[in-house]
Amino acid sequence: CAAAVQSRRLGLDVILIDTCGKAGGLIHEARLIENYPGLEKPLAGPAFADRLISILSANDLTIRHFHADSIVLSGGVFEIFGNGESIRSQSVIVAVGTVPKEFSIEVNGDVTIHRSILELTRQPPERTIIVGGGEAAVDYALNLSDRGSSVSLLVRGSRLKASGKLRDEIEKHEAVKIIYNTVPVSASSLEGITRLEVESSGRKMFPEADAVLAAVGREPGLPRVADGFDHDRGNVRTSIHGLYISGDASLGSLGQAAIASGQGTLAALYTFEFLKAGSSKS
Repeated sequence: CAAAVQSRRLGLDVILIDTCGKAGGLIHEARLIENYPGLEKPLAGPAFADRLISILSANDLTIRHFHADSIVLSGGVFEIFGNGESIRSQSVIVAVGTVPKEFSIEVNGDVTIHRSILELTRQPPERTIIVGGGEAAVDYALNLSDRGSSVSLLVRGSRLKASGKLRDEIEKHEAVKIIYNTVPVSASSLEGITRLEVESSGRKMFPEADAVLAAVGREPGLPRVADGFDHDRGNVRTSIHGLYISGDASLGSLGQAAIASGQGTLAALYTFEFLKAGSSKS
């Protein structure tokens, strides 16, 4: 969103596309946004996303529902393929965020392993098992607990990867049970109840829940990109002139709205400079 708004402010023609067709991305999954500059108090993720939608509207920007499968550079023009069609552009800013890393366990029967908390927040389950110990897993656990779900958090190691305020809050949270040194082995279902088999500190356990949510890390959800593409983690510029990458797509899984906004703005400035330089040569 930041890249689109800044590009529009610089007088560029902007096509804003998104796989889900809405602003905010993973912001919708956040329990609270607490460290974004300018916020007077913490704001729930969906409410923050509503602000982004308002900003886009104020800048006469709309989002086109489009899943980008690949980006090809030919004759100095980028072509983005997806949805059985393509979009052509002189420059591209990739701010696609991240997708869940693979979570593989043996599954017996009709078992659903959820990968997004949005699948559970409308009708929170009475009991939820969350697999993971990072910031996303902890945030999900607190979010569902706030909504009345009894949460068990299964952590592979001997301590949480989440740190600081988030870690302190969940360690004191009475409605969230943290089980360390656990490795899920299999999942089965009986009458709507999911039963996990896990190895924990040398012994087997069989926790049960109404829903299981895996939050075992995320990785950039980049489309296939033109030959010669490369970039350094955290760098907005790439090896291809005119192609920029920002936010979690560049950084990995930091999940910080302020960083994504800053990098999006920077990518727009680089785009403007690139197009201006090309125009002066023609």
